[in-house]
Amino acid sequence: MKRKITKWAFKFHGCLGLTAGFFFLLFGLTGSMLMFRSNMERHFNPELHHLTPASKQVSADQIYRMLVRTHPNLQKLVLHDFPQDKYDSYEFMLYKNQQHVTENYLYYVFVNPYTGKILKEGNYQDLSPFFMRWLYSFHYSLQLGIPGKLFTGMVGLVMVFSLITGTIVYRKHFWEAFRWQAGLKFKNRRTTVSTLHRIIGVWSVLFNFILFFTGFWLNRKEFTSVGWKLHPPHVNYVISANLDAVIAESKKVVKGFQPIAVNIPATQGDDIMVRGHMPQTTFFLLQGKPSSIFFNATTGRLTRIAPIEQQNFEKRSDWEVYQLHIGAYGGNWIKWLYLVLGLTPGVLSVTGALLWLKRNRKY
Repeated sequence: MKRKITKWAFKFHGCLGLTAGFFFLLFGLTGSMLMFRSNMERHFNPELHHLTPASKQVSADQIYRMLVRTHPNLQKLVLHDFPQDKYDSYEFMLYKNQQHVTENYLYYVFVNPYTGKILKEGNYQDLSPFFMRWLYSFHYSLQLGIPGKLFTGMVGLVMVFSLITGTIVYRKHFWEAFRWQAGLKFKNRRTTVSTLHRIIGVWSVLFNFILFFTGFWLNRKEFTSVGWKLHPPHVNYVISANLDAVIAESKKVVKGFQPIAVNIPATQGDDIMVRGHMPQTTFFLLQGKPSSIFFNATTGRLTRIAPIEQQNFEKRSDWEVYQLHIGAYGGNWIKWLYLVLGLTPGVLSVTGALLWLKRNRKY
């Protein structure tokens, strides 16, 4: 029975690798390239982060009202990044009200806080001026909108099954690899490729399982009808509450709260959501901006406080899964680890394909 299971797993493992190996390589490579996206963007776009300070600033509320008038048919606006220092700009992310399933709904706008003028803006489907934004969208949707996100989620599932079948096939070699007793063998070309495939597969199996399963999880909504729902065009709703007053109030209602981003509704009935870090949040996968403080969009009054620890299991796990997927929980050394290990799906795809060709006497 064990031999039959192993034989079946071997065939299934090979089929999965041949079917989706190119995409394993593609998603692993693009994911590695994205690990230092924000650092690279700041480095290559100094005009956005080395501004000339002035004595007066334009309020975030004024900038919001300019953007909501000049950019129609939005789902929401997000004050994505506050200026980090007196030389930095505001970054707003605009979520377009998607009209076609293949449409890219993400749009960025950088604004000078001293003049209120737009410094740079564009869609995530544009290769320039921000290639890394294009790559980000390509990584999770292949620039194909909802169908692309569905396909990406399917590739994640295929990789999970490939890892499970690979574990069954190479289960006897795990202990050898972990004890550093399974070294590379250079007897011939096939042996070299085979041992390289096995060693890298064993050492990266847990990482790749986490990476591709979380990739599927983040796109799971596209497996349901909700993820494919489109909304008719509308006129942007303009909030009456003052954005700067709301941000200031969020710091008062919870002592030690650090506002990081603000979700501003473009449809009537939704609250303003100030997202950030609560002082009591210590778990390493719940860092960043998972907690929220809500304010009425008309009156600016506090409606509720939602620390991440008090939110339901789905919302907590969504943030934890996101943090695991992007490696945003341990500083630069975790990012470097993700960058290196993110290349292993590509190595496994290439070595697996070479083994298949050799077995079929084509290599």
